[in-house]
Amino acid sequence: MLTDQILDEGLAKYGFPVLREAAERLSLAYRDSKPTKSLRLDGELLALAYLATRFPATLAVAHKVGEETLARVPDTPRSLLDLGAGCGATSLGLLAAWSEIDSVTAIEQQPAMTALGRKFLPNAAWRSADFRKADLGTHDAVAMGYSLGEDPEAILARAWAAARQLLILIEPGTKAGFANLLLARNWLLQNGGHVVAPCPNNLACPMEGADWCHFAQRLNRSRLHRQLKGGQLGYEDEKYSYLVVARQPISEGSPRVVRHPLFAPGRIMLDLCLAPVRSSRLVTKHDKENFRRARKTAWGEVWMAASEAHDSD
Repeated sequence: MLTDQILDEGLAKYGFPVLREAAERLSLAYRDSKPTKSLRLDGELLALAYLATRFPATLAVAHKVGEETLARVPDTPRSLLDLGAGCGATSLGLLAAWSEIDSVTAIEQQPAMTALGRKFLPNAAWRSADFRKADLGTHDAVAMGYSLGEDPEAILARAWAAARQLLILIEPGTKAGFANLLLARNWLLQNGGHVVAPCPNNLACPMEGADWCHFAQRLNRSRLHRQLKGGQLGYEDEKYSYLVVARQPISEGSPRVVRHPLFAPGRIMLDLCLAPVRSSRLVTKHDKENFRRARKTAWGEVWMAASEAHDSD
């Protein structure tokens, strides 16, 4: 596995304690929405720490977001611009979902990250630059994986101008991450955008206030990743928030499950968002077809009742 091979080489150079400490500091920075430059880590060490802590989770989340997008848009993008690309995890995840992509441009300010990214995406056009200032051109889809930063308004206009079809934003599944996306959602709707996912429509978000919209993606950990992250389990659940916005209007979507379904004997409670309202749906075993559907519906997925599913056939 290329990731573990690169980390093994990093361990030989820096030693396990140094790399693990860097990985822990980077994890805390992401959790607290702090810029990585505040860590004051050597560029190569920062890239290795990113590979150890963020790369697998970012790839898995981007793949899931790509699948959700594909289920809602009629035309698959052919070109992709990845802003704040890191080592290419967001692009790799989207490519796994969008097989028709034939052109990837990745912009990353850290040269050490770019060097690793070229190993994972050798056919992409890599640029070591600050995407807040660089010439972005235009592309079918623009993606920003955990790179909105502390001042999202300053870069939204540039990213949106570069997107011919779609803008994909992924942030940590924290209050701060969701606050950034809510700001982005409002700005994009005011500037001609149309929400693809996770929102079912363009109406007001019902999550404003103490609650926030986020989801979880489970991914497997290698032995080395467990050791560097100090974990015992062979998997982790990455909490994330995301927003996909299109240039062209799309049809209204179905309600989305915004919390883990609650299971009780003979019944399932679904917490649903159908902006601008949020409501609960109780499904009992007496409603056999919907009960079967509810048992297979997970947090983050859309809920389509049996009658709706039949109407769409």
